[in-house]
Amino acid sequence: MSKPAYYLLVAGALLGLAAVTALQLVAVCGIVNRVDQGDPFFAVVAIAFGGGAVQALLCHALLPAAYREPRGWALLWLWLACSFVPLLGGMVVLASCVWAAWFPGEDHKDRYGDIAAPQFVSYLISRVSHGGGARLQARLVNTQVAAQDRLSALVAIQSMPTRTTGPLLRDLLADPIEDVRLIAYGALDRAENEIMQRIFRTSEALEQTRADAREERHTLHRQLAELYFELVYQNLVQGAVYRHTLEQADRHATIALENDDNDAALWLIRGRVALANNQAEAAGRYIGKAEARGFPRERLVPWLAEAAFLRGEYSRVSELLGSLGNTAALPVLKPLVRYWST
Repeated sequence: MSKPAYYLLVAGALLGLAAVTALQLVAVCGIVNRVDQGDPFFAVVAIAFGGGAVQALLCHALLPAAYREPRGWALLWLWLACSFVPLLGGMVVLASCVWAAWFPGEDHKDRYGDIAAPQFVSYLISRVSHGGGARLQARLVNTQVAAQDRLSALVAIQSMPTRTTGPLLRDLLADPIEDVRLIAYGALDRAENEIMQRIFRTSEALEQTRADAREERHTLHRQLAELYFELVYQNLVQGAVYRHTLEQADRHATIALENDDNDAALWLIRGRVALANNQAEAAGRYIGKAEARGFPRERLVPWLAEAAFLRGEYSRVSELLGSLGNTAALPVLKPLVRYWST
């Protein structure tokens, strides 16, 4: 609607409302002056509600489009507003309508919106000029790449640490190409068997060691704790085997610490096992003992921060990671330090 047309509409509504208001005033004065005809209350109420209905219809035409719906509820509230404000109810509502038209409220819902999560476009990986390992892994998960190229990438990543490639290799066990499945299974099986063979040999040596050889038994229990935890660290175990491996690592670390309570590395292993089991309080105690026994604090800070996060102590997380500053040399930690330090 153009402004001139709107002005004419407002002027017409004003005249209409003024006329209805004048008629209400005349009717009310006439009724009140005839005191000999009884109590005028019900007559005045009838005039107020009848005039309010007419005023509501006039005001509804002036409302912005967004305020006119639902029509029934809009007319109901306008009728009540015009009826319960004696005589000048229509004028008050009209002033509100004009204000709403000239100074509309902001819709805060339009400020924010949901967007879809960004998708990784694997076919563009060939344009990346850095991060060779990332390029190889992206080529592997892209089933549109030629099978020979994927096999070449799979052979190339076998030289990378199983810690980083373990999840990818496990996903490739369900790959549609049989050769990819076989190579992935072989890589995982080889890495797991290598550690399991060392565990078997160390366990045999422990069984053959005399009970009174405390130092030797401490060394063997320490090696077993490290080997079991290595299976977890390298992402080589899952499910029930994962839980069993954590229990074995913690058991051997506990036995070794009974022989030598000053082994800081074993206290750290116990702390990391506790973190894997979501035991934040125990993890904090164990890692604190590792620090008290000389383990470098800057290497313990990420684990202390994780324990604080699990306890919900977010200010403590910010304090711990902020203390690293520029000493956080590992690239994986730098984004975390930036996030919690700002």
